[in-house]
Amino acid sequence: MAAQALLHGFSYNPGVRGASNPVSSKGEFAGIESMMPHTLHFMLSKSGQYARHGLGAAVAELETELVALETAKPNTSEKPQRVGGGGGGGGRQRVKARQKSQSTKEPQHTPRLEWLKQEGIDLTNECILEADELCSRSASGLLKLQQTIWRINRSISRSSSVTEALGVIEEMKAAGIDSANEGTYLALITVCRRQQQGERALSIYEAMKQAGVKPGMLTYNTLISCCHQAKRLEDAFRIKAEMEAAGMRPDVVTYTALMALVVKTGPYRGRSSPAQRLGKALELYKEMLDRSIRPDAITFNTLMFAGAQAKLPGKVLEIYRMMIAAGVTANKFTFGILLESAGSGGRLKAALEVFNEMCAAGVAPQTSTYNFLIEACASAPHPNAEKAWALYEEMKTIDNVSPNGQTYNHLITASCKSGDHAGALRAHELMRDSGFSKAVTSSTFNKLIQSASKSEGLDSAFQVYKKMREAGYKPDVITFGTLVSACGQGKDLARALTVSEEMESLGIKRNQVVQHALIGAYGQAGQWQDAVDIFRMMQQSGEMEQPTALSYGIIFDACFGKEGTNVFLDTSEPGKLDITPGIEAAIGLYEEAVATGFFKNVVEDDLSRCDVRNMNCSGTVVALLAWLLHAGQIPPTSDLIIVTGISKGEGDGKGRKGRYRKKHSVAEKVLQAVGLPCKQLNTVTMQALSVSLEAFNHWLSDLPEVEDDCYFNEAVTSTVGTLLNSSEHTEGATDNFR
Repeated sequence: MAAQALLHGFSYNPGVRGASNPVSSKGEFAGIESMMPHTLHFMLSKSGQYARHGLGAAVAELETELVALETAKPNTSEKPQRVGGGGGGGGRQRVKARQKSQSTKEPQHTPRLEWLKQEGIDLTNECILEADELCSRSASGLLKLQQTIWRINRSISRSSSVTEALGVIEEMKAAGIDSANEGTYLALITVCRRQQQGERALSIYEAMKQAGVKPGMLTYNTLISCCHQAKRLEDAFRIKAEMEAAGMRPDVVTYTALMALVVKTGPYRGRSSPAQRLGKALELYKEMLDRSIRPDAITFNTLMFAGAQAKLPGKVLEIYRMMIAAGVTANKFTFGILLESAGSGGRLKAALEVFNEMCAAGVAPQTSTYNFLIEACASAPHPNAEKAWALYEEMKTIDNVSPNGQTYNHLITASCKSGDHAGALRAHELMRDSGFSKAVTSSTFNKLIQSASKSEGLDSAFQVYKKMREAGYKPDVITFGTLVSACGQGKDLARALTVSEEMESLGIKRNQVVQHALIGAYGQAGQWQDAVDIFRMMQQSGEMEQPTALSYGIIFDACFGKEGTNVFLDTSEPGKLDITPGIEAAIGLYEEAVATGFFKNVVEDDLSRCDVRNMNCSGTVVALLAWLLHAGQIPPTSDLIIVTGISKGEGDGKGRKGRYRKKHSVAEKVLQAVGLPCKQLNTVTMQALSVSLEAFNHWLSDLPEVEDDCYFNEAVTSTVGTLLNSSEHTEGATDNFR
C-alpha cells in the first residue's frame, strides 16, 4: 500500500499538505516489520500487572465517558413545559421526551464490516493472530492482515459519530481481531475532531500511549488541531514537546496549527490581549524560521489574522510584505484579511492599493471586498463619502457582486461622518427599497439622528427620531445619548431633560454617555451647579467607579461656562484672568482627583515642574491654575517647566502630534491670561514651556493683597489669592495638592 492509499478517507484540517504516513513511508512492501500490528496492552491499576486486553479496555473506557457526556449534556432541542408548582412532574416529562427523542434519532446499529466478507475475507480464520504467531507468519500473510486492519480503520474514520466508531470496534472485537495499529487510534481521533469533541480525542491519545502505540506526525498534528477545538493551549504545547522528545521534527503544519491555537484560543478574562497573542504567534514564527521550516500561505494568513484581531493594520501590511518577500503567493483569504484590517482601521489609501494588487493578481472581487473598501471610506481620519458612493456604483457593474445590507450601512456611516445628511437618507431609502429592511436597526437610526443634528439642527434630529418610533424600532441608550448631546449643542436644556425623563419612563438606565451629555447640556445653559450635582450623583451611585479623563474634561468645561475653557481663554485679557465660582469648583474637583491619585501632573518633591502630556485641553487649564496656586504657596528655587508633549520631530504614528501642539498652545494661553511670561523649551524628546525663576518672583511681587474670604484654604498666600480674584467663599475646600 502506498502512504496515500493507507490514509485515504481520513478527515483533517486544511493545514495538512501531503503529510507522509510513518507506517509505510518507503513504499508498498518496504519495511514490513514496521507494518506489524501492535498488540494493545493496558496497565491494571490495582495489581500493577500487564494483561492482554486488545481494544476491550479502551472501548470500555470510551463508552463510559461517552455515556457520561450524553447524560450531562442538556437537551437543547426540547422545550419542556413546567407542570404544577413543583419540579417533579416537569422533570419526568423532560426525561420521557429525551428518551423518546433518543429512540427516534438513533437507529439500530448496522454492522459496518459486512462488506469485508463480501470481498472474500474470512474474519474468523484469517485475522485471528496470537502474539507468538507474528514471528512465524510470512510477509504476505502479515501484509494481508495489515490490509484488513487498514480497511477497518477506514470504516472507523468514516463513521458519522463517536458512538458509531465504537460500534465498529465492537465488531472488530467480536470478529476476533485483537490487534490495532496507529491508524486505528488516528481514525478514532479523526472522528472526534470531525464531531467537535477535541477533549475526547485527547483521552484516546492517552490510551494510545498507555497501549505502547507510537504516534506519527499526522497523529500529532491532528491532536494539536483537536486541542484547538477544546481550547487546550497547554496541552497543545505539551503534545509538541512529546513529539520532539520522540525524535520527530515539527513541520509547517505543526507550527501553523499552534499559531492558530494561540491566536484564536487565547486565555480568557483579559489574561492575554490580542496584541500579546500576536507576539506569541510571531515568536513561534521566528522559531519556525530558526529551524529552517519554510512558511506557507496559511502560516502568513494566520499571522495577519492575529494582527487584524489586535487592530494593528500597519502590522498586517508588514506581515504581508514578509509573505511576498518569502516568495509565497497570496490568495483570496490573504486579500480578504488585508482589506478587512485596512477597512476597519480607516487605512483608505492602503485599502485601495491592496485592492489594485488583488485585481492584478487575478483574484476576483466579492461583495465583501467592496464592503471593506466602503468601510475604509467611513473609518478614515477624513471620511470620504464621495469615494464610498463611487465604489458603490462600481460594484453594481461587476458580475456576481451586488450590494447587501452591510453595504448600505457603511454608506450611511460614510455619509454621516462626511456631513452629507442627504446622502445618508438616500442610502437608507435604497436599503429599504432593495429589500434589506431587516438590515435597518436602531443603530442605523442613531447614525441618522446624529447626522441630522449636525447638518440640519435639532428639529431635524427629532424628526428622524419620530420616524424611528413610527417604524416600530425601539430606542436604546445610544439613541437618547445622541438626542441629549444634540440638545446640549443646540442649547435646549428643557428638551434635554424631557428626553432624559422619557428614557427613564421606558426603563432604560442612563449610562455614562448620557450622564456626560446632561452635564454638557447644563454647562451650555450656564448652570454649572447642576452639572456638578450630576457629576456627584454619578460618583455616589457607583456609575462612575473609575472616572475617565473625558469625564473630568466635560465637567471642567461645564464649570467654565457656556462655551467651555477654550472660548474663556480667548476672551480673557492678558494678565486679567477672572476666576469665577464655577472655575473655583473645577479646581476643587481637580484637587479631589489629585488626592485619590487620578491626576499626577506634579511630583510632591518638585513643584517647579508640571507635566500635562496626559491631560485634555480643559484638564490642562485647570491643572495649570491649581499648580500656580501651590507654586505661589511654596515658591520654587529653580525655573518652572511645563511639559506639554513630545518633541515636534517625534511621532508615535497615532495622530497625537497635532493634539500635543494644541495643548501647547492652550498652556501658553493660560500663562498669558494670568500675566506670567514664558518661552519655548524644545528638547530632543519633549515639547515644553519655561518660566524663569526671576520672572515668576517678579510676577508674585506685583500681585496685590487678597481678601480673607478667598475660595482657597488659608495656607494659600495672599498674593496668589489675589491672582484668582475670588469674591465668594466655597465651603469644603482642602489642600489636596500632592
